[in-house]
Amino acid sequence: MEKLDAFLGRHMAVLIVAFVLVGIALPDVFSPINDYTMVLFAFMTFANSLGGGFKEMKEVVLHPLPVVVIFGLLHIAMPLLTLAAGSLLFPDAPLFTTGLVLEYAIPTGVASLMWVSLGGGNTTLCLSVVLLDTLLAPFVIPLTLRLLVGSVVEMDTMGMMGDLMIMVAIPALIAMTMYHCSKGRVAHTLKPRLAPYAKLTMLVLVLANATGCAPFLRDITPTLARVIAAVFALCLLGFFLGYWAGRAMGVDFPTLVTMSLNSGIRNIAAGSVLAIAYFPTDVLFPVAFSPLFLQATTAVIVKILHATAPGRAWAAAHASAEGVEVSR
Repeated sequence: MEKLDAFLGRHMAVLIVAFVLVGIALPDVFSPINDYTMVLFAFMTFANSLGGGFKEMKEVVLHPLPVVVIFGLLHIAMPLLTLAAGSLLFPDAPLFTTGLVLEYAIPTGVASLMWVSLGGGNTTLCLSVVLLDTLLAPFVIPLTLRLLVGSVVEMDTMGMMGDLMIMVAIPALIAMTMYHCSKGRVAHTLKPRLAPYAKLTMLVLVLANATGCAPFLRDITPTLARVIAAVFALCLLGFFLGYWAGRAMGVDFPTLVTMSLNSGIRNIAAGSVLAIAYFPTDVLFPVAFSPLFLQATTAVIVKILHATAPGRAWAAAHASAEGVEVSR
C-alpha cells in the first residue's frame, strides 16, 4: 500500500486531469456515483484529518496573525473579489457567478498539506489552518452564500449546514479525538493505511463531479469560455494574494509557502457535492471544472515560489547550513 500511496502522490496532478476527462467523456456511466458522494467525502475528511489533534491547534493561539490573514483572504477577500468579477463578466448568467462564489466560499483544501510539505512550507501552520477551516465550514459556507448570493438562488441553509456537519466537521472531530486519545499514534499507524484509499476516493469524487460538466462542454459558448478563463484567473489570484500578504508581513519562507498555498488551494470536492445537492446545474460547472488545472497549477506555483528572492535565499541558507554540518 505504501508503493500505491507514493505512486498516487507523485502522479496526482496527472491523474486528476485524466479522471476529469473520463468523467466528461462518459457521464452516463459514472454519474450514478453522485448518489454516494457524501459518504465518500466523509471518509476522505476522516482519513486526511488523522494527522493532528486539538494540541496542534495551539499554533492558532501562539501565532494568530498568519492564520487570521489566511482566513481573511479565504473567506472575505476572495469571495468578494469573485462576486465582483462574476457580476462584471456574467451579468446575464448569475448562476455562473453563484458557482464561482461557492468555489471561493469552501474551505482550504486538504491537498495543501501535501503541497506545503513538498514545497518546504510550515506544515504545522498548514495543518492548523486546514483543521480549523474544516471545523468552521458548516457555518462559514452557508453564511457566505447567504450574504453574497442569497438573492440569486433559494438555499436550504439548515440542510446545507447539516450535510456539512456530516461530510466535514464530524469526521474531522472524530479523527482529531482519535489522534488525541492515542497520543498521536494513529498518525503513524492508521493514517498511512488509509492514505491511498483517501487519494483514490478523491479521484472518484473528481470523476463523479466532472460528469456534470459534460453537457456544457458539448457546446462551448463565449460565456462558457469566459467562465473557464475566470476560474483560472481567480485560482492564480488566490495564490498571488497569499504570497504578497506574506511578503508584506515579513514572514519566513516556510510560512510564506504555507500562506500562498493555503490561500490558493480549495476543497473543490466539497463545493461540487454541495453544488449537486443544493443548486441548479449551471452552478456546478465553475466548481467541477477547477480540478482540471488546479493541481497542475499548484505544482508550477511551488516551483515559482522557490525561484523568488525569498525562496533562493532560503535555499542558499539551507545549503550553507548543511555544508557546515558536513564539515563538522
